[in-house]
Amino acid sequence: MRHIKIKINKLEFTEETILKNIDFVVNENDRICIVWNNWAGKTTLMKTIIWDIKEFDGFIENVWNLSIWYLTQIYSDDENKSVKQELKEWFLEIINKEKELKNIEKEMAENPDNMDLVDDYTVLLEQFNIIWGYEYWNKIHGVASWIWILNLLEKKLSEVSWWERTKIALAKILLESPDILFLDEPTNFIDMWSVEWLESYLQNKWEWGYVIISHDREFLDKTCKKTYEVQPWRWITFYNQNYTWYVEQREKVEAKKIWEHSRQEEYLLKQKSLINRFRAGSRAGWAKSREKMIGKMEKVDKPYIPRKPKFFFEYSGESWNKVINFREAFIWRKEPLFFIQEAILYQNQRVWIVWENWAWKSTLLKTIMREIDLLDWFLTRWKSLNIVYYSQMHEWLYQDLTIKQNFEKHWLYSSDQQLIWYLSHYLFDKEYIDKKVSDLSGWQKSKLLFSLLWQKECNLLIMDEPTNHLDYDTKEQLEKSLSEFKWTILFISHDRYFVNKLSTHIWFIEAGELSISTWTYADYKYKLEKWLDFDMSLFDEEANLDVVLEDKLWERTARKMKNKFWNEKSKHSKKVRK
Repeated sequence: MRHIKIKINKLEFTEETILKNIDFVVNENDRICIVWNNWAGKTTLMKTIIWDIKEFDGFIENVWNLSIWYLTQIYSDDENKSVKQELKEWFLEIINKEKELKNIEKEMAENPDNMDLVDDYTVLLEQFNIIWGYEYWNKIHGVASWIWILNLLEKKLSEVSWWERTKIALAKILLESPDILFLDEPTNFIDMWSVEWLESYLQNKWEWGYVIISHDREFLDKTCKKTYEVQPWRWITFYNQNYTWYVEQREKVEAKKIWEHSRQEEYLLKQKSLINRFRAGSRAGWAKSREKMIGKMEKVDKPYIPRKPKFFFEYSGESWNKVINFREAFIWRKEPLFFIQEAILYQNQRVWIVWENWAWKSTLLKTIMREIDLLDWFLTRWKSLNIVYYSQMHEWLYQDLTIKQNFEKHWLYSSDQQLIWYLSHYLFDKEYIDKKVSDLSGWQKSKLLFSLLWQKECNLLIMDEPTNHLDYDTKEQLEKSLSEFKWTILFISHDRYFVNKLSTHIWFIEAGELSISTWTYADYKYKLEKWLDFDMSLFDEEANLDVVLEDKLWERTARKMKNKFWNEKSKHSKKVRK
């Protein structure tokens, strides 16, 4: 079988070891995800495999010369060129032959009696046919049609969004048709619908192998059959299942490693005590022999136990059932964007906002925070409402100031010792308090913003893409803390794993109107896939489903929906009584 053999004994940057003892094989049909924390060297490993990084102790052997493609965003020195021209560049040989043919045609028109030109033209035309010169435009058109970017072909790159650029990069891959694909954070900068499209494409259309780095756990679950865990300064650990199975098994594997290491340490301690005891005297030979034996023993690596952040959210003690109430309201900026017939945000709800347009969701949030007025009619807010807002753009952070100065800028004055204690919960060491925010990585800025929000009391927490830049363990800790938050959460996210764990309700913004559902996202997807159109109005007080709709569904599915509605209704009734 064709494969890539990877052996990295050691890779260092500025005398710091990034990777060591890496030894594995990627087969042509493997579907692998590489996981672990942001700083563990996953991207470095991938760039080494594709030979982008060459300075290391070891080798990369491409057996049977597999063709490789590394997916990156489309960047260009000329943002004014069209998408069609960008895709056309992959047919450079054909384009050059085409230019040569046109040049000779021009010369032949000027010198019709020159038979040498005719011979040259005939040879060149044959070469052009061999490389399928007349087919490349059809191929570009076919690929663009298949991944829904036909409407982008005439657009300039400067007019194309980030998620559309990912699709253009995929079009280039299809035109190249490599044997194996390397994807580093392919879901970054693209909306949820595009993530699902890419997911479906890899599952159902891509016929070859790939290696993926991504923090989108749902994406990894659905696309990868093997999970390789990279830990700092440790061997790579192999799990021959998807991400969820890996999470379940990792704890067992790590517990076993901890037990083996502590048992060996205990054994070695006893042996060293005996050696020291009998080093002199009649048993010195035995002690020396035992010392050699221990020296040759294969040592169990000390398990790497990562530190996990702790998230805290301070909530105010006041209570009120209705937090926000929209009625017959138009959300707008320069013109009306969408209509809300009625939407009530209740205490203890965790509402996920699904949007059709990027501008709409931010406008809705700013309207709730009274940064933008309603075009018409009502928005009622509880008078004691206290909002804390997490923005994915980190607008609350002052980039040119240090971490300590940022706290002071928000009227949060603490001693250095107390500030270090606050920051330690988010895995910042003490030297970070004097670092400028601009020197921090994306995930460090996110955690810094959470540490600031911790100091602010609220009864409504609004979050815009809170999981961006965060690694797996950090996301799971955030999910746990938010699930324990005692008041109301309104959030936007394209992380479906996060959404399914956290949300109790969904607000949909589509077709110019906001609608509400108590279903999970998985139920919502089912509804779309089955071409169903139903809401709570189809149930009566006893949770009996509309007869016509029940006929459309399997009995088991209808029963599941009935039970779900009844449970949601009971929960809501209890909250109202309280």
